[in-house]
Amino acid sequence: MAMKGADMSRMADGDILWSQRKRNWCRTPFTFTTYTLTADELAVKTGVLRETYDVTKLFRVVDMTITRSLLQRLFGLSTITLETRDQSSGGQTVLKNVIHGFEVRRVIQHAVDDARNVNRVSAREYMDSGDDGYAGGYGDDGYDGYDGYDAGYGEA
Repeated sequence: MAMKGADMSRMADGDILWSQRKRNWCRTPFTFTTYTLTADELAVKTGVLRETYDVTKLFRVVDMTITRSLLQRLFGLSTITLETRDQSSGGQTVLKNVIHGFEVRRVIQHAVDDARNVNRVSAREYMDSGDDGYAGGYGDDGYDGYDGYDAGYGEA
């Protein structure tokens, strides 16, 4: 499961928790994309002639989604999408055609939780009302705050 040689030392720092090559639709590993997870980061290496290394720090992962098309389900593959607060990846890292996607998601989630604890980072979820851009629902029709009227005491 792990890569060998000099590529691995350039790709990710630390001990490898999980590594896999992206698969084709029929589960064959004839692609040039490799995913590597360590305790601190997730690295995606793509390309042959021009290699690209995209590294995402795990404490920056906000959300994970697994999607499976009919063809992916037939061949036991999944696509894992990670929403991140990482500017280099555009806020999203996609791991396509991963074998055992649900188990991989659990490994990534445990590594993300551990990385947040080590880096003393907490994930805060904000709800946006949509129209005004303020967190917490201000300006929303469902806002339950002071509207100039106190119940039982008349208008302010």
